[in-house]
Amino acid sequence: MRIAYLINHDISQNDGVTKKVISQVEEWKKLGVTVTVFCVTKNKGVSILEANQYSSKGFFYDRIFLNKKLISDLNLFKPNLVYFRYDTISATLKNIFKNYKTIAELNTNDLGEYLLLLKKEKSIKSLLRYLVYVLFRGMVFRNIKGIVGVTEEIKDLPSIKKYNLKSVCIPNSINLMTYNIVKVSKDSLKKRTSFFFIGTPNQPWHGVDIIKKLSIDLPEFDFHIVGIDGDSTTNLFYYGYLNKEQYSSILKNMNICIGSLALYRNKMSEACPLKVREYLAYGFPTIIGYKEASFPNTKEISWLLNIDSKNYNINKIKQFVLENKDYVVQRDQIECIDTKAVEIKRIEFFSSFV
Repeated sequence: MRIAYLINHDISQNDGVTKKVISQVEEWKKLGVTVTVFCVTKNKGVSILEANQYSSKGFFYDRIFLNKKLISDLNLFKPNLVYFRYDTISATLKNIFKNYKTIAELNTNDLGEYLLLLKKEKSIKSLLRYLVYVLFRGMVFRNIKGIVGVTEEIKDLPSIKKYNLKSVCIPNSINLMTYNIVKVSKDSLKKRTSFFFIGTPNQPWHGVDIIKKLSIDLPEFDFHIVGIDGDSTTNLFYYGYLNKEQYSSILKNMNICIGSLALYRNKMSEACPLKVREYLAYGFPTIIGYKEASFPNTKEISWLLNIDSKNYNINKIKQFVLENKDYVVQRDQIECIDTKAVEIKRIEFFSSFV
């Protein structure tokens, strides 16, 4: 089987999405699949992901004009199937739909996310982007053959379900072999329990404001936020953007990690963020504000706490910290998020189309 993996992403950042694609591709190759990645990016250059790169010339330009070089390379590769991270309709996608069987990977409630960004940015550009997206969204779903949703909730969204496409839920995964446990089980010199969060600016669903509120309600604990700028306090510390080497030196001194706390702002209640998988791979118990697609029964898991972000229970959080501040999550407890276990299901789904 020959699969073309199409993404529109800045892979020069070597971020979680880039690492995810690498893990997927490597596992597919082990399963006997021939794969080539075709990436449209605003910053062509060095990346840890081996891919054919094509320059993005802006949101509207990329939608209106055909990327002839990408199409030419794709035709030379002659894939049995094109797999792509869901994107807005474009001349290039229309050409691909016409000539190849195509499956889309859905990672979010797209309509909810676009609406949230519109409300936040409040600009003519964001309004035009939202209107174009809504008007032409159906052109994608009417032309693809199947859907891979990273959660059951996304897969079964009414705005997607109505197209009656063959679909499957396959949560995000990571290659556990590439991560070392860094959490220290017990540090006798540590005086204060510390929380760690890493995020990206201008993403309200991360819930950084909720972390700030937690720092006020829990003054006996320290909270460290990487990737976002802000005004630090006596127990809340902002670091802005740090590379992996820089934030690793902070992470190894932490006790508990924090995942996204405000997905409800995206009209979502279920997710499987890559950063949470990395927290667990590093050995850290984690607090989240949503149903975890890979661990739906969090009540039975002592090292993963799902809180009601809008009305959280302080005593419940304190109890979780007391039980887990020195606990290290073990590999056999998180095998279900390993790429090796997950990607077999994806290839089986692909095979049903080829």
